[in-house]
Amino acid sequence: MEVSCFPEFQGSRYSHRLHRPLKQRSIETFIDDDELERGEIISDQLLQAIDKSLISLVILSEKYASSHWCLDELQRILESKKCLGREVIPVFYKLDPSHVRYQGGAFAHAFQKHVERYDPKKVQGWRDALKEIADISGYHSLNRHESKLIEEIVTQVWTKLQPRQPYDKNEFVGIESKIDKLSSILRIGLDDVCLLGIWGMGGLGKTSLARAIYQRIQSQFDASYFYANVREISKKKGLVHLQRKFLSCSLQLRNKEFDHIDDEYEGKNMIKRFLCKQKVLMVLDDVSEMSQLEFLAIKKDWLSPGSRVIVTTRDKQLLTAHGEFETYVAEFLNDEESLQLLCQWAFKSDQPPVDYLELSKSVVEQAAGLPLTLKVMGCHLCGRNMLEWKDVLGKMKQVLPNDIINRLQISYDSLDILEKKIFLDVACFFKEKFKDEIIEILEICGFHPIIGIKTLVEKCLLVETDRGCLGMHDILQEMGKSIVLEESIDVGKRSRLWSKEDINHVLTHNKGTDSIEVIYLESLGQCEARWGPKAFSMMHALRILIISCDVYLPFGLKCLPSSLRILRWKKYPSKSFPVDIHPIELVELKMQCSNTVQLWNDTLVSIWYNNFKLTLY
Repeated sequence: MEVSCFPEFQGSRYSHRLHRPLKQRSIETFIDDDELERGEIISDQLLQAIDKSLISLVILSEKYASSHWCLDELQRILESKKCLGREVIPVFYKLDPSHVRYQGGAFAHAFQKHVERYDPKKVQGWRDALKEIADISGYHSLNRHESKLIEEIVTQVWTKLQPRQPYDKNEFVGIESKIDKLSSILRIGLDDVCLLGIWGMGGLGKTSLARAIYQRIQSQFDASYFYANVREISKKKGLVHLQRKFLSCSLQLRNKEFDHIDDEYEGKNMIKRFLCKQKVLMVLDDVSEMSQLEFLAIKKDWLSPGSRVIVTTRDKQLLTAHGEFETYVAEFLNDEESLQLLCQWAFKSDQPPVDYLELSKSVVEQAAGLPLTLKVMGCHLCGRNMLEWKDVLGKMKQVLPNDIINRLQISYDSLDILEKKIFLDVACFFKEKFKDEIIEILEICGFHPIIGIKTLVEKCLLVETDRGCLGMHDILQEMGKSIVLEESIDVGKRSRLWSKEDINHVLTHNKGTDSIEVIYLESLGQCEARWGPKAFSMMHALRILIISCDVYLPFGLKCLPSSLRILRWKKYPSKSFPVDIHPIELVELKMQCSNTVQLWNDTLVSIWYNNFKLTLY
């Protein structure tokens, strides 16, 4: 229950006039004369309605005091105000408020009858209640146009309700502190114009946060609009569709009124003319291209004083290139918040059962503060027994749920081909390696890593650590590996190999193809590799071969692909390199602790060195 109207019979018509516009604003409204039978005492149903209502509208008319039901209701309403913090708004309908305060006029006549019939303490309680309600700031209908007064009342109710709207706790764990930070940045109430960008990786809850702050402050603006799924809608239906939708909602006209708009520039100019006249609040959710900001007229000079624009995006460069946004970096949940969110979805409570505490902590550890993962896993684990929990946790380490992959892969899909290669290389091989070393490797491969890595950081796919290393969220790493695993069921047709088992399978059974770009074998101890002598013969696209373990090759090695640009082989077991090798692309060669005494013939080395492609370690 949000609002209750409490009239006596003369004010009943007025309460019904209020009911419709309140309903149009999606405010749940209760009117007592419609839904309750009168009795000598207030029914439990009415008491519940009063206590559950966030706001009570008390409509007082000349004959209000003649009804003992109204006076009893008023006492309960004022008790609810005092004990539960409920709002009370008096409306004096064709009534002088002084008659209420001092019980004059018709009120004096009514109390003469009450004194004869009721206990003096009860009557005095009613008198005190009337004095209290008269001292509360409210509305007077005398000399006021009724429709305008109703509009004012509805607006005030809407304004009072917004900060108190209950959030879905399953969506907004830890939301209040974040809203406080956003409110501080937005500086609501000042006459300047503020553009705020909420930036972070997919699944962090940027949309939920933007919607929460939007609901909290929208009543303070002349007009407000929430553009949901800007990236997806503009891709499927175009920016003109978004422009038409905004104009129809903002101007409260039917969409067909703007069907004549078929050009993005015309739509932008119409939006500009609208925005300069009203203090507006706009939220653009999931912006992915600069054109979306441009054609929805997001510029400070085009907005009226006091306006606010909030944008959510995965791409920091959009906010930087625009130049007028203040940036809020979306935060991961801490362990306590993560456990609470997981439990709300898995157990419908804030804490796990004692038997599930350690399992729940394992999920929290794997999720690493990402709300999307916690929600998906919580739903998937809900109602399952402990054995099923353990099996799900084991499976998650190998295969992420599609709900997670699909959301996160949006950022990956927006990359160009070289950026995708950099992301997959880091995810599969170089996470937590030094950035300078990774740049050196990727430059040799021709991937332009300086701008590529910068772009991946801006799109929240990589992070630079304090130690000068490149990292990424564990879930993003798993997504990257999943992308490679899904390239083919046939291991030999995947672009990257890192699993000892997969590498041995491919090289032992000569399953290599020209799809393989990188092989990175890292293992402890000695590894007997029964690889075929020509195991690398069909890998015409292999650019990186790194073996960081003691490999014993009982059958020897006769060839390596000429496409290799980087070859690092620690403890290479043979005294000489394969005869069948033409290292025309090779730039880096590292052979730490190897048994090699001869690489290849002197002629090849001379040609190779003179072309400035040789770096020996």
